[in-house]
Amino acid sequence: MGGEQDWHGGHERDEARIRRIEDALHKLMGRKPLSETRGGVTTVSLKIDEHPDRTQTQAVLRVLGYGDRFGHSRTARWERIWVEVGGPAPVSPPAG
Repeated sequence: MGGEQDWHGGHERDEARIRRIEDALHKLMGRKPLSETRGGVTTVSLKIDEHPDRTQTQAVLRVLGYGDRFGHSRTARWERIWVEVGGPAPVSPPAG
């Protein structure tokens, strides 16, 4: 890889990863996502107005996977996707 860093890459700073996620979601969905930082965790979220086609959905899921945690929420008024970067690593359950 010759010095390149992946999206989770050891030395890449969270701020740079957040910007890359924001830019990719903006390009894919045509609207700028909202970012908010609390307690060392930045949440990037985007309201979904139209359901994307399968190819676009797969691309969005790849971008969400670049964060530390991601998900989808729905209310009676709208749907949104979100991705979190930073904060404590999730605790894995004990093997066995």
